[in-house]
Amino acid sequence: MRRREKVCWLALLLLALVLRVWDLGERPPHHDEAVHGHFSHEVLVRGNYRYDPTYHGPLLYFFNAGVFALLGENLVTLRLYPVLTGVALVGLPFFLRRRLGARAALWCGVLLAISPSFLYYSRFAREDLPVSLFTAAAGVLFLLLRRGSWRVLPWAGAMLALHALSKETIYVLLPLLAAGAFGVLLRLRLAVAFRRTVAWLEKYAAPAASAVLVFIIITLTAYTVFFIHPEDVAFPLKAFQYWYHQHTIQRVGGPWFYYLPRLALYEFLIIGAALVWVVRRRGRLHSVEVFCLWWGLASVGMYAYLGEKVPWLLVHQVLPFVPLAGMQLARTFSPRGRPWSRVVAAAGLLATVWSAVAVTFLYPATTTSSDRAELLVFVQTTPEAGALAREGMALADSGENPAAAVAGEATWPLAWQWLGLPVYWDIPKAGMRPPLVVCDPEKQEVAQANLGPGYRAQRIPLRAWWVEEWGQATPGNVIRWFFTRQVWSPVGASDVVVLRRGDRGASNGP
Repeated sequence: MRRREKVCWLALLLLALVLRVWDLGERPPHHDEAVHGHFSHEVLVRGNYRYDPTYHGPLLYFFNAGVFALLGENLVTLRLYPVLTGVALVGLPFFLRRRLGARAALWCGVLLAISPSFLYYSRFAREDLPVSLFTAAAGVLFLLLRRGSWRVLPWAGAMLALHALSKETIYVLLPLLAAGAFGVLLRLRLAVAFRRTVAWLEKYAAPAASAVLVFIIITLTAYTVFFIHPEDVAFPLKAFQYWYHQHTIQRVGGPWFYYLPRLALYEFLIIGAALVWVVRRRGRLHSVEVFCLWWGLASVGMYAYLGEKVPWLLVHQVLPFVPLAGMQLARTFSPRGRPWSRVVAAAGLLATVWSAVAVTFLYPATTTSSDRAELLVFVQTTPEAGALAREGMALADSGENPAAAVAGEATWPLAWQWLGLPVYWDIPKAGMRPPLVVCDPEKQEVAQANLGPGYRAQRIPLRAWWVEEWGQATPGNVIRWFFTRQVWSPVGASDVVVLRRGDRGASNGP
């Protein structure tokens, strides 16, 4: 490898790291992030874990518990796991240099570094970026099998096991990978496909079986917590029953086309470049390219069908298109590329960078006090709620006890943000006069009656979301949104009431 290429990869990894750690603790925690922080804390201080498919697999909590033990508990350490896996994902195409070509592998890394969805969710304490890394790592290891080393197959099984320990998307991924394999076989004549399959099984039967065994051993050991809970051996059935029920009731529902505008408005460069590569190559696609195409198209179709519609699932749909897009951009910016195609690709790169900066740094949280919002941001804790959390921390530092009383919806994310602080987690009793009280609007009258005079009330948005009314999404409105992020339909919110004591010298006790 040339020195210039080494420098490019090191610079890219440094850029990916800086983008993912810059102001990492600035955005208030999402409800789910606070829940994940709470369960990680429970694992750390009590060693408690029992699989509940509502909150996905154990890997996130055990990893975070280790980070908390070493570095403390705060928003930055909570988000460190997706940051590290996000950076590792950017570097992963390095190992495909011989298979894709040095330029194409580097472009894959660039796309993963600046992709709006991959960047935003690399700074979000959820499982989706780690899952993307484990999925991609399993694929890379499988491709390295072509170089003659069967020992990579058990490691591929281990990577898929880490996916299974993270999130139930493993049960969606397996049929999608089967769809990719079917696409490859479909390109071959039936007799040729059969012969190649039999030959592969004869050659790699033992390492393939060992990969399955590794997968089973890792998942069973982790989901039963080293067999402390042997009843959770049937974790796949537990997971399937729960998530199929969520699919049928559409707990977090949306239209079938929910992801399509997000793909078009955020990931146009990856999807567009991948499709250009496929159309240009047509009948000359290699097996890996066919596999990625079928996997990608099947992913878009599958997630359109599934009843759970949330924007972080976008990364699972974009990932298969990245190798195809990387190969196309490598050609576009090579001597073989046409000047006009370079101009189009450069414009796409600039537009992608703008979207990544906007969603990650400019408008990462939605609020009713602003008419700017992002389609990748989902029911986010507001900046006003973030300021409230900092206010409570300052009160706790001043020695007030209790420093605050909290009841209702604001319990999350404050239960994790104010972990260990002197907080009364209910409507204050008669005679209590904490300096700060947070409650739901319908409980304001009861709270003020118990507190007595001397409190001033303020209503603030706790969580906010963009109410997407696609009937108003005219071409002009969409173009205006893209350049300004100004919404074309209302921003909704759930509010809380904050009661502040005017006289901080008053008694805190009953």
